[in-house]
Amino acid sequence: METENHLKHKTRLIKAFCLLVILLLILFFLWHRIFSNSNKPKEITTVEATSRLEKILQISELSTYQVTFNGVADIHSDDGSLLYYTAYQAKVSIGLDMEKIQVSVTEPEAPEQKITVTLPEIEIADVNVDPGSLDYIFEDSSADTDTVSITALPACKADAEAECRSDEAIFELARENAVRTVEALMQPFLVQNKAYKLEIV
Repeated sequence: METENHLKHKTRLIKAFCLLVILLLILFFLWHRIFSNSNKPKEITTVEATSRLEKILQISELSTYQVTFNGVADIHSDDGSLLYYTAYQAKVSIGLDMEKIQVSVTEPEAPEQKITVTLPEIEIADVNVDPGSLDYIFEDSSADTDTVSITALPACKADAEAECRSDEAIFELARENAVRTVEALMQPFLVQNKAYKLEIV
């Protein structure tokens, strides 16, 4: 009887030991899986990253710089003779079409993980001439009519656009603002994916 009880006790110990070993193995497996996943950097596919970044940067048009321009336009008749001068004030918005931005992402296994954002050409987005700012100096008195502003406004707009196009500094400032805007829009993505570096060209 004593031997039988001893065997039963021994069997229970063996079963308990086996269960303990199995439990430890399960715990070790779970711990290893959780630990390795938590330390493994999150990888994203090139297609996924490009798609996400394009959505982030999808703004139809971005005005990156605005300048108030004071100018004088000269208006001529069809035969080329000078009719009058018009002093004006205009607000010129300069920016880029964000839909034309190109994004390329290196593969996750590449030696250097990089996101390259290629900006399109900076363009004049809008020229808004203030009609209330127009002031005329007439060379030909016959041009002084009630409808003079109809001819003057488009001439002033064309003059402001031409003057701004000749000023490279304005476009450089607009591009710098565009770069800063893209960096700000990209920052949340870069924080989540620290392995990637941003390059804007």
